[in-house]
Amino acid sequence: MFIIQAKKEEVKKQIEAAALKVFFEKGFSKAKMSDIAEEINISVGNIYTYFKNKNELFYTVVPASLVDYLQTILVESIHIVNQNFFDDTNEKEAAIYQEQIHLLTEYHMQIVIIFEKSHGTIYSNAKNELIDLMIATKKPYMKNTHKKSDINKEENIILLNILANSFVDMILDLLKREMSVESRKRIFEMLNIYRLHGVKSLNE
Repeated sequence: MFIIQAKKEEVKKQIEAAALKVFFEKGFSKAKMSDIAEEINISVGNIYTYFKNKNELFYTVVPASLVDYLQTILVESIHIVNQNFFDDTNEKEAAIYQEQIHLLTEYHMQIVIIFEKSHGTIYSNAKNELIDLMIATKKPYMKNTHKKSDINKEENIILLNILANSFVDMILDLLKREMSVESRKRIFEMLNIYRLHGVKSLNE
């Protein structure tokens, strides 16, 4: 009995891994159960033994909890960067940075699927929702006037929207490229420095 159960769990994990790959390559709307079955050389009927439909399989490999986690980490990182902490500033920034690295390395395929390949799912508007959240979190730290520019408040919000869109697109570009984990980490570190120094200047 234990061996049979272990075999079932192994097959289920293989189906999930194949589904993630197919959703990443084709997107939810174009992916077929037959594509997933072909990926691991099993019958489509075998997949339905474990998942009742494509929707259930999709939300198993790309769960809503991941979106919540991503949003929480993003909001926390924006607060940490913009607030004035005392002795523990570097510690907090280092901790949130490690959380971001964990997200990018462990869930890079899921993140791309959520923001670019989720048409027909509850994540269809996820990118716009994330950008709106970024702007809403950043706005309280922004000043109406700046030392370096005569830009007004309305123009400032437009600028912030452009910057947020640009940063999300840069991260997605990084996640879609085939590279080693270490390369991904190093490039993300440089993108993060670019974001922090650029967006923090909006506080001045």
